[in-house]
Amino acid sequence: MCRHLAYVGPPRPVRDFVFDAPHALVHQGRAPREMVVAKDNPDGWGVAWWPPGAVEPRRYRTTTVMWDDTGFADGDDKAVALLAAVRKASPNTTLDARNNAPFLAESRVGPLAFSLNGHAFHASCADRVKGALAPGTPLVGDTDSEVLFALTRERIDAGRSPADALAAVHHVVAPGSEVYVNLLLVTPEQIVATTWQHTLYVHTGTGATTVASEALDPDDRWTRVPDASLLVADADRVDITPLEGRT
Repeated sequence: MCRHLAYVGPPRPVRDFVFDAPHALVHQGRAPREMVVAKDNPDGWGVAWWPPGAVEPRRYRTTTVMWDDTGFADGDDKAVALLAAVRKASPNTTLDARNNAPFLAESRVGPLAFSLNGHAFHASCADRVKGALAPGTPLVGDTDSEVLFALTRERIDAGRSPADALAAVHHVVAPGSEVYVNLLLVTPEQIVATTWQHTLYVHTGTGATTVASEALDPDDRWTRVPDASLLVADADRVDITPLEGRT
């Protein structure tokens, strides 16, 4: 489980999103307003961001409790794309920074950042998710997030768009009413996300788009993304369609 967010648009300080906004990620981690399966997210956090002009993202991950973390030294950096997440560790996973989102990897369409808000190793779907992974796929941790990211990259590298790949992985999980699974994928120009029983909000305007588990501020342009949806956004446009029928 986690609270996560993403941004694409003109350069903005990374700190705006993770520490400085009225309901920044650190506040969503410590005192979430709409988290239904936990009271806080004390198992570390991470952020990946593309500075202006950069091809490869930078990343910071730690198991330090986010609201106690004084080690984030890159807060003055600016980002044109960003993914950040604060973690509540899923059952039977290790407290290790390698298990913290954002997960990063190269792909056919360039570098990707990924996060899962949910639990895809739930008893109702764990065998299905693990069984979909190609034999020998390298993993460095023990989280459902890393497995889902590998499945997403596999589909992108086979020729699917990031949106179609993420929708297909959602249908691998095939979550039922007892499972909460939001997926989030970021490229330097695009945000792709799914919603399934966890909240997600989108804010767009002035050539920038932000999505987040909870609104970062009181601005009335924040809109709740409907449940069971696929969101595809860039800095100027947001498209939201039902997940049903996308495989």
